[in-house]
Amino acid sequence: MIAPCVGALWIGLLMQAAGDGSPAPAPAPVAVLRPPRGDVVLEEAGSRIRSELAAMGLEGQFVDCPPEAATDPVVCADLEATATISLARQGGVVEISVRTILPDGLELRRHVRVFAHDGGDDPSVLAVRAVELLRDLRLTGQRPTPRRPTGPARDDEDPKIPLPPPPPPVPPRWRLSTGAALLASPAHSKPGVGPELAVAISAGAVLGPRLLLFASFAGPFDTSLSILNTSIKPTTGRLVQALATVELRFKFMTGPLEPFGAVLTGVNYLKETLTVPSVDGTTTPSSDSAWVPMFGIGGGVSWRFWKRFYICADAAVFVTQPIILVNIEDDLHKDRVVARTGDPSILISSSAGLALP
Repeated sequence: MIAPCVGALWIGLLMQAAGDGSPAPAPAPVAVLRPPRGDVVLEEAGSRIRSELAAMGLEGQFVDCPPEAATDPVVCADLEATATISLARQGGVVEISVRTILPDGLELRRHVRVFAHDGGDDPSVLAVRAVELLRDLRLTGQRPTPRRPTGPARDDEDPKIPLPPPPPPVPPRWRLSTGAALLASPAHSKPGVGPELAVAISAGAVLGPRLLLFASFAGPFDTSLSILNTSIKPTTGRLVQALATVELRFKFMTGPLEPFGAVLTGVNYLKETLTVPSVDGTTTPSSDSAWVPMFGIGGGVSWRFWKRFYICADAAVFVTQPIILVNIEDDLHKDRVVARTGDPSILISSSAGLALP
């Protein structure tokens, strides 16, 4: 008798593990309150609601309830369905009322009015809308499963080393400019020279936030000379000058607009060419040149735009050592001074430039 008992026990365990083969309980039907008689649109919509529910795997059953149950399903006290759908018409507007009771006892309701321009006269639209409301209520009522407590966060990856910030942009360190310059030596006890116009070129380096060093060339400044005398012809000639300077500038403020003061030194090149007539009608040409050191002070202002371009206007006053006197000697005048430079001379310039890194 042991073997039959063991076999029966084994069969019982297998049946318990596999289930008894009975089908799962069918979902509770949805109660569709029968629309008022005589309203063809609502009657057709009620039939279509049952078709839509069948497409969702639900059974829709018509139930007869008082007219007020369309807006208050509780009026049907003997209604055991967990979900109800009712259609009614108030003031010519279709009203859809949906109610559902969740397994935990929570009751949800939705009441919607559907105007004619929104499909209130179309049974298909009303049926689809009613079933969608029911489905939305059930989805809304689904409560999320409580999350399990989690342990402390872990990061098994290698520690990430933050990248260093990018280096700041390199400020411009070089400056190149070109423009025009005006040179003049005012007259005092002796005749002066100019003003004469020429080209100016300069190159500079930034030594610090407020200091700049410039090397400049300006010239040639060409001055025509004509001296009347008692001879038949006047004395004529030319005085050509050129300047090469080194200038240290100090900016009083930094920004787009930068006023500055400067000290400068360099050399002043001069070349005179004279044609002196004689009493007998002949002319005697003469030529002479000199390099003389110069020292001066100046100031100006520069304006920077578009980050790398600037314009500058400045003026400087300088003296030469020695002061240069241009004189002539003819048959009637001995050592006659016709021009004087460097006591002092004035240099005014304007330029446009480019700042380079």
